[in-house]
Amino acid sequence: MRASLVTIVPMLAAAVLVMAGGERMARRDVEKRTPADRERLLDLADAFRAELVRLDEVYLDHLNELARFSVFYKPDQTANAASEITGVRLIRVFWKEGKDLTISPGLSNGRLPEIEIQKRKRPFNPTTAVILDASLLDKPLPPNGTWISSTDPNLRVHYRQPEPGVLAVFLIDLGKVRERNSTYLADWLSTPLTPLREAGERVEIDPPQGPALVSIGPARHGPAASVIPTRTLSGDWQIRAWDGLVVSSTHDASTLAAASTIALILAVSGVLLYFQQNRALKLAAERVSFVNRVSHELGTPLTNLSLNLDLATEILLARPAEARRRLGLVAEEIERLSRLVANVLTFSRRERDTLELKPARCMPEKIIHSTLESFRPALERRGIEIETEIYASDHVLLDSDALSQITGNLLSNVEKYAATGRWLRLLARMESDFLILEVSDRGPGIPAKARERIFTPFERVLQTTNEGASGTGLGLAIGRDLARRMGGTLELIDIQQGASFRLRIPAPPALAIVSETDAA
Repeated sequence: MRASLVTIVPMLAAAVLVMAGGERMARRDVEKRTPADRERLLDLADAFRAELVRLDEVYLDHLNELARFSVFYKPDQTANAASEITGVRLIRVFWKEGKDLTISPGLSNGRLPEIEIQKRKRPFNPTTAVILDASLLDKPLPPNGTWISSTDPNLRVHYRQPEPGVLAVFLIDLGKVRERNSTYLADWLSTPLTPLREAGERVEIDPPQGPALVSIGPARHGPAASVIPTRTLSGDWQIRAWDGLVVSSTHDASTLAAASTIALILAVSGVLLYFQQNRALKLAAERVSFVNRVSHELGTPLTNLSLNLDLATEILLARPAEARRRLGLVAEEIERLSRLVANVLTFSRRERDTLELKPARCMPEKIIHSTLESFRPALERRGIEIETEIYASDHVLLDSDALSQITGNLLSNVEKYAATGRWLRLLARMESDFLILEVSDRGPGIPAKARERIFTPFERVLQTTNEGASGTGLGLAIGRDLARRMGGTLELIDIQQGASFRLRIPAPPALAIVSETDAA
């Protein structure tokens, strides 16, 4: 079998090339990217990111004004005001003491999910309703409000407190917001793109969904050389840039005839081998998907490292403050690469059954603090509020590297998938010779059907390549495997909003050995 595969696979590869008609491809650089080119691209990225942030702030300001409007004006006046704000489908106003209000800005296509406060009115359809915790009327909320998912994937729920004891809740169609922003940005980008257009750059700006928003420059081939993402309320936007390459091809008619014969022979051989190779192909597909994800995860930080190092070198003497900022970004990207490589190596050792843990005397509080500090710049840049309660200062016996890796994977999940919640809580404590670590967020949460699947290698809540957040699908699988090897557990626990993971591992006291001389 191995001999036949060794013979047929190269023939199949040759046939594919021949079926292309003896296609001969010539590839050449038409221009060499200069530091000025890279600086123009980063200037565009900075301006585009700033404008997206401004649009989000304007939209949140509108929702804040509308929330206050709903308290002091009649429902029909509030409905008229809401009709002027893109994407607002439904408004619910809840008083701690008083009658709840339902305000519909206009006619809706289809039935909208109901929004109710827990233990008040019973919804007509509990399976599609959004039920909010009654405590939201009592405790202060973030100034910019909070976003949560609804049962309709096209709609999001936003709530805030216009006055103490009052909760204004909006059902928002972010697709409409995204369309409105795209229309505006297509016109706004004409000015920032002018320097790149005049320089002949090949640049494309992609919205979270749908075709490219803007594309400039000659024809492009292959993957982008630079990818710069930006996350917003409506999803992830990205700027992609290509090197100046031209691909030419020719076809040979006689080779096509030979290719047809070879292809027919190989097609028959492929059918015969199909059933024997089915399992191998499925395994190969998983490995290819994994390699693609790792390649993507490596590509973005490597691009950022190259761009920021080049710029820091050029402006080191002229603008030292900006150079230090660029070098700080380089340090963050190196830390990100280190975590990715650690996950890949851990998974590889696990697959080869060579993974060994090395318990040693350490202080969990110090390890957890150190890991959190390495994430703090990225979390704060995304506007995530960090709350910590860490009470684990005793010296215990456990593998410090494994604890750091599990903590880092949990924090990385919040950064990638739950940044819209703008909040992270990290709790750690000792409990009967066990270390308890909890990481919670207010992001979109995890569906019930995916609660166990997310701990499987290569699995994510969404499996599409453009789901809006990158990742290898290894973090939680590695975390649970390390926890079990340490004699503990890693599980997803139930909370009202977002997701919360709890790590519980043995951490027996590690007493220091003191000699009689030292004791004297």
